[in-house]
Amino acid sequence: MARSPFFARIKGDVLRIVASVPAGRVVTFADVGAHLDVAPRHVAYILATLDPVEAATLPWHRAVAADGTLGVPKSGPDGTTQRALLAAEGVAFDPAGRITDVVARCSAVAVLPHGVPPQARPADAPSARRRRR
Repeated sequence: MARSPFFARIKGDVLRIVASVPAGRVVTFADVGAHLDVAPRHVAYILATLDPVEAATLPWHRAVAADGTLGVPKSGPDGTTQRALLAAEGVAFDPAGRITDVVARCSAVAVLPHGVPPQARPADAPSARRRRR
């Protein structure tokens, strides 16, 4: 499926931001989305659909839901789970599987060294489609 130039820009920006997150820290899909003026689900989708090279070289595991949950279990190309990758960086989890100190571990997207300025949706960008009921 062909991707729009908007998707390519957003994907590149998401990858640059996530690549800048230091070990032991996390960012939320919502914070990355707010910085790029896109929905958090778009950030999650981009990270869920990384090709094997991107997944092997990007710290994708450092992007989480705002409440500290990991959602659907994800594994890297070598089979290591997101939870195991985060635990290896010192991140702790409660019995329900949430990051125990997500607020303290969360990095503000605006201060990370990624070089991506805050975005505003271009006027000619495709609009979000409404779901039919």
